[in-house]
Amino acid sequence: MLEQKEMTLQEAAQLYLESLIAAGKSSRTIYTYGKDCEQMLTFFGPDKKLVNILPAHVAKFYQSDALLKVAKNGKERSSRTVNKTKMVFKCLLNWAKEQGYIETLPLPKKKVSQANPSPAPEEKDL
Repeated sequence: MLEQKEMTLQEAAQLYLESLIAAGKSSRTIYTYGKDCEQMLTFFGPDKKLVNILPAHVAKFYQSDALLKVAKNGKERSSRTVNKTKMVFKCLLNWAKEQGYIETLPLPKKKVSQANPSPAPEEKDL
């Protein structure tokens, strides 16, 4: 196992994909997860140390063209595709944590929608 400070995102992605192969995942899954990892590497760079990825960096990735647009033509990716890539990124980070490569998950806090706040307890009874 590489020490935490030495593990790059590219190394982690490669080892993660190898672990999926060892777990018997289909070749199609390996291929599509590999494409998702390419988007992560495009944004963060292959030499980005896992321990240096912070929630703020992940939040920026979630808003980046590397995730939201197709590189070849600049068209918007579907929300389904974007959500799958986010899921793969979270799975990679969870795997890295389970392997001891990172101590905490650098995931941004979810924003709470204030569009329909629940009424205060006393307002419910009116």
